[in-house]
Amino acid sequence: MRQTHIFTYTILIFVILFFINKSYTIEKYSFQLINYKEKITQKLDYNISSKSIQHSYSNTESESSKVFKEPNNNNLKAFIDLIFMINALFGIFVSNKILINHYKKDNKNIYFGVFLNGVSLMLLELSIFWWKGLNYNPITPFFRAQYYFWLPTLYLYLLRRKEVENQKPKILLHYSTPILMVCLYTYISLFENNIITEILNNLTLKSIYTGIYVILLIKLFANNRKKLNTANKKWFITILTFTIIIFIVLITRSYFEYDEIVNSLTIYFIAIFYSVIISFIGFILYIQPSILLKNNNGLLSNNVVKYKNSGLTNDMLKALKIELEKSLLTDKVYLENGLTLEKLALKLNTDRYSLSQTINQEFGKNYYELINDYRIKEAVHIIKNSDKEIVIADLIFESGFNNKVSFYKAFKKRHQKTPLEYQKTLKKRL
Repeated sequence: MRQTHIFTYTILIFVILFFINKSYTIEKYSFQLINYKEKITQKLDYNISSKSIQHSYSNTESESSKVFKEPNNNNLKAFIDLIFMINALFGIFVSNKILINHYKKDNKNIYFGVFLNGVSLMLLELSIFWWKGLNYNPITPFFRAQYYFWLPTLYLYLLRRKEVENQKPKILLHYSTPILMVCLYTYISLFENNIITEILNNLTLKSIYTGIYVILLIKLFANNRKKLNTANKKWFITILTFTIIIFIVLITRSYFEYDEIVNSLTIYFIAIFYSVIISFIGFILYIQPSILLKNNNGLLSNNVVKYKNSGLTNDMLKALKIELEKSLLTDKVYLENGLTLEKLALKLNTDRYSLSQTINQEFGKNYYELINDYRIKEAVHIIKNSDKEIVIADLIFESGFNNKVSFYKAFKKRHQKTPLEYQKTLKKRL
């Protein structure tokens, strides 16, 4: 499948499902609608007759009554539905842009694109369902099946984003349930089956499934919160909060399953909530994409904007990157205690701005983060290969650091332990 056609195929699949599962149940509900209309008519007649015999104390012909007249509810509802649809289409556009631009470049961001696409498709289906004249009334909406893709996708996005050491996510295990649900949905779209319909519509099952991933996300956050900077920590908490809110709404809908008012309010709340989430994501992607998309390559990248006037070509960047890696790996320039960006640039026969751009764009980090990465790796290497007790004061300078504070901060950030704690852990394993 050509990635440039992802957007087209997504819409095409949605349209096919739309027509396959289109409202062949309208006739079933026609008598209910007629009875409902008759009841409304009777109620209106009663209200009008009641008001006609009551004395009016207000001036109904005043200018105020015309200026502050209550808006037409139908027009207001149509406007809100239009806002939902615009937000949904915007979300589909952004998510498919992420998928197309990050294909084979950064699979972490593909997970996020799949999640955003799913939320947007659900909002789109709801807005189509509410849109007058379309008569979209499926026995089971498509979002009941595709919802199961969101949670494992969010979990895998955060797991791969944080690069947890020695932990490979079991992708097939996480996606087995979503694939099964889509297969069941496809089956009932062609052949009516009450049992399968009940499974897809079962809110208790969906609540349990969501609860499992809430626990997994909380555990993932607890294990990695010390590694996160402030911006990423807030983004992690935002995703966790989003999942918890969905979990609470599902539990509420499950508990009040037969209460039409509660169900109507919660589903409308969900539509508003998803619309806000899509707008929020779009805003964050515009002002600071690095929070959402790690190691951006080509789409919404801060570095592209920052260095758009740079004279360095891609070939020059690659060549400078090779020279830098050689200097770090072979010459071990990071062991020099007084090394600065300017001094390193002189060693590589370039200027500090070109070197800074290369580090930012090719390594996805700044100068100090890159140098400290290599220095901490050197410190760990010394600890692992030493037969005697390591003197921390010696280790600091042997690994290239100037002071104890910087060394401890850099070490703990990368290993969640102090050098002494790390050393004791190694001894226990031996």
